[in-house]
Amino acid sequence: MRPAPKPVDDITLRMIANARMYSVTPEAAAAWKALLQEVLLRAKMGGEVIDYPAPAPLEALWQRADLGCVFMCGLPFSLGLFPVAPLVAPVPLHSLGEGAGTYRSRLIVAQDSPFQRLEETFGHRLAFTNPESHSGYSALRHHLLPFLATGKHQLYATALGPLITPRRVVEAIVSGSADIGPVDGYAFELLSRYEPELMRQVRVIDSTASAPMPLLVSAATLPPEKRTALQQIFLSLEHDPRVANLLNALLLKGFIIPDPVDYQVLAQRADNACQQGYSHLA
Repeated sequence: MRPAPKPVDDITLRMIANARMYSVTPEAAAAWKALLQEVLLRAKMGGEVIDYPAPAPLEALWQRADLGCVFMCGLPFSLGLFPVAPLVAPVPLHSLGEGAGTYRSRLIVAQDSPFQRLEETFGHRLAFTNPESHSGYSALRHHLLPFLATGKHQLYATALGPLITPRRVVEAIVSGSADIGPVDGYAFELLSRYEPELMRQVRVIDSTASAPMPLLVSAATLPPEKRTALQQIFLSLEHDPRVANLLNALLLKGFIIPDPVDYQVLAQRADNACQQGYSHLA
């Protein structure tokens, strides 16, 4: 059994923040760092925005007891695998989801690919980020369940991964190493803004079901009043002209406080796929 993290000493409290999941380009990374630094400054609790580039395992980051506000994928959050508490979820300007704080994964192929429908990609090469990811793996697996014939547990010839980041999925398709892959819808928008030449080489062939956004979490041991203070700071950003340029750079409307119950659908979708014998994409 994993030992419980030690309570955070309020006197020595020094939180860390990190937005690696959506630091998909240098420009996006710089904007996220500036935004999180502003939140920590306003919180007056001490802390720093740390660099934690891929391929360093996010699982190690999520186990730390000094988490102040760090992005976490919704699937491991829904499974309760780490000692964290929810803070806020971002609200993208263009998420393709169903309501604030939701998104979809976009299924992409090369711009010059002959494929026009998802079914035409079956039997070819799939790229994915990580089996523990919702947007880069589980969302597509759930989306493919209706296409599985009785007794059939594979739709693709090969699966390339784990590629860790959505950008590497795009690059695999552009290079011809893979034929199709899922990309987090918000990451897709950031890549399209800051890497237009790269993204012009791919196109969207389908999208997965709407799901709650990855969220910023804190350590479960962070005192509730500190967590509430952080949440209120995030919520206030939407109406603060001093950070409007950062929200614009990140293609964000603002943030909401997520309901943990909403994330249970991600665990249910993953479990449903496994129950139907589709635990692996290929």
